[in-house]
Amino acid sequence: MKKVVSFLFFLAISATTVKSNDYKIFQSLGKKNLKEFNEVLKKICQNDRFFKNLVSHTSYPKYGSKKNWIEVCKKIKKTKIDKNFLTNKNFKTKLLSQDYGILTGYYEPEIKVSRIKTSNYSIPILKYNKKFRKMKRRLINKKFSSSDVLLWTNDIIDFFFLQIQGSGIGVFENGEKTKILYSENNNLKYTSIGNILIKKKYLDKKKVNLFSIKKFLRENPNKVKNILNENDRYIFFKLNSDIKTSPVGAFGINLVPYVSLAVDKKYYPLGIPILYKERESKNYKPSLAIDTGSAIKGKNRADLFTGSGKDAENKAGMLKKKLLLYVLIPYID
Repeated sequence: MKKVVSFLFFLAISATTVKSNDYKIFQSLGKKNLKEFNEVLKKICQNDRFFKNLVSHTSYPKYGSKKNWIEVCKKIKKTKIDKNFLTNKNFKTKLLSQDYGILTGYYEPEIKVSRIKTSNYSIPILKYNKKFRKMKRRLINKKFSSSDVLLWTNDIIDFFFLQIQGSGIGVFENGEKTKILYSENNNLKYTSIGNILIKKKYLDKKKVNLFSIKKFLRENPNKVKNILNENDRYIFFKLNSDIKTSPVGAFGINLVPYVSLAVDKKYYPLGIPILYKERESKNYKPSLAIDTGSAIKGKNRADLFTGSGKDAENKAGMLKKKLLLYVLIPYID
């Protein structure tokens, strides 16, 4: 997903450093999730992948040089990040745009599964095969073979949302569980079915969320396949018996609820720490950009990981806030 970024993009970055407001921002930092934020940032500081992402990003060194990050990471390893650490000339912030974007949520769903196909469990969960590259969803559902099937599930709607989330937990009828992890995709464009439902005037734009979409699909079973097939992108999976750990994001480390953000890596190098602010909130919240998503495009656009299970689904499904993203960069000149 490496892309050429225009000269105008560099101008936008350099023109939006908010030095005068940094103290105010750091003093209003919310305490919630700071412990988890510290733990993840320490891991990132010890990970060579972060420095490679930083240096290879088209914005380098606008988010701080490798040398400066190494210096501030030495301090981070020995202390904890709080308001005093931030305001003591260790970090400054960078805002790419003053136009509000959107914060949504994603989660790790649970889905019922079976190892054998039955009259009830007839929806395939597929592993990747090169033959599926550039093949549309509609055709994949017709041309898969039994050797492509990892598991079977009983609900096409739940399976579709498993594909949107990227990973989940499979639950067998005997209570056994397995991790269903993202493996590959068919390399075709993602299309939001929420937008499709709005375009077809099935749902009001102001009322579209995870639950209103699911409700419409369940109440209109005759329309489900055609609507889902309008999204050509198809996600393939692999299995892992270790269900205790959280999913791994694009950066390569486990996602942490309410700390891990999926961002557009065209604008934000993976691993970078970010303070995000919802428009109606007074507090800035600590997070780390350690994931991506096909629907996450643009500045001030992010998806917040809320965890696993129904409670996480409820929170992610209703999350839609106006958002600003303030990147933390070393203060060192």
